[in-house]
Amino acid sequence: MTEAAAPLRGRLGRLDALRGVAALVVLAHHVSMSMPEIAAAYDSSDGVTLFSAGWWATLSPLKVFLAGPEFVLVFFVLSGFVLVRSPLAAREAGPRYDWSAYYVRRVIRLAAPVVVSVGLAVVWIVLVPRTVGAAGGPWLARQDTPDLGLGNLLREASIIGVTRRPDINPPLWSLVWEMWFSLLLPVFVAVAAFTRKPVSVRIRRILLWVVLLCALAGIGYVTTTQPFMYLPPFALGALLAANYDELQRCSDRLVESVNGRALGWTLAALGPFLLVAYWLLRPLTGEGWSDSTLSLRVAGAFVIVATVAFWPASTSERGRAPRTRRALGWLGSISFSLYLVHFPIVVAFAVLAGPGHWWLGALVSVPLSLVVAQLMTRFVEQPAQVYGTRAGASVSQRMSRLASRP
Repeated sequence: MTEAAAPLRGRLGRLDALRGVAALVVLAHHVSMSMPEIAAAYDSSDGVTLFSAGWWATLSPLKVFLAGPEFVLVFFVLSGFVLVRSPLAAREAGPRYDWSAYYVRRVIRLAAPVVVSVGLAVVWIVLVPRTVGAAGGPWLARQDTPDLGLGNLLREASIIGVTRRPDINPPLWSLVWEMWFSLLLPVFVAVAAFTRKPVSVRIRRILLWVVLLCALAGIGYVTTTQPFMYLPPFALGALLAANYDELQRCSDRLVESVNGRALGWTLAALGPFLLVAYWLLRPLTGEGWSDSTLSLRVAGAFVIVATVAFWPASTSERGRAPRTRRALGWLGSISFSLYLVHFPIVVAFAVLAGPGHWWLGALVSVPLSLVVAQLMTRFVEQPAQVYGTRAGASVSQRMSRLASRP
């Protein structure tokens, strides 16, 4: 979600655009939850009236535009795809990848914006106390009385130490798994390299790995084992990165036939369907099946990223206006900051607007979130990238000097 490694064939702008769309969907999800009717329908489908706002937002195919938690998994797959590429390329080419520089660079890259986002969240909470209560709906009620104690502040800012839902800046829950994936990246790179052999049966082998990883995620959802729930999406992204060339050739062959193009469009529709299948099937499934259908979001996130990454360039770019490309590219560039800063802004203006005027809060919080995200990107995220790169290079040089001493 957060760091774009140098790709093997140039930067994939479509994935940047997907990252921006994913951040926008997360923002839309939280804005929609400030509407009491939608928040109640999100918690339970019992009594949801057909064609009501709650029905459209949770039980119809339109749910894909408000699928915030589901699109976080798209971030995970994207991170797996992007971060694995540089060390994997170095592994295949022969030079040793500089892991010491990577760890310093990555920790600074994630930690600096997170710490600032926690500070900004505290400012919003102090300026606009969260005292709406049950009148604002179940979602806003859950945001009441966040713990601003020093211990909790340090715990949430540290990312890796968070063991429960953060209540100062709740979206930070996903950064816990981003950090774990980042720390375990050498393991993911080794597994990704293993999936590239043997070449003769690579496509079948890739499909087998996809099935195994989705099954592992399914076990995680059924047993509520969080590492199994949230680490397989990163591995699926790594799988795409490791087999990029083969999958691109396969995609190019498919578009040469009518049946292949039909398969491509079917996959393009299948990804969003799997992403929100839990919601579409929710009225029909009991508790025994709900966790299983919930796990389908992992496969959906994988299919969406794979479709965007390997869709033929000539087809994907045809008819897209330059302004649209620029807008999507800009969204992608601020996506990490937007993800980090939007939540307390949405809550603050939902509280100020009141339950009956949630839309007024949305009219202010959405553009303000975009502006703050741009400022965060410019003055926090980008400097953190520069400093992290320099610090990583400095540590690498020191490690090299120590290793060269007799």
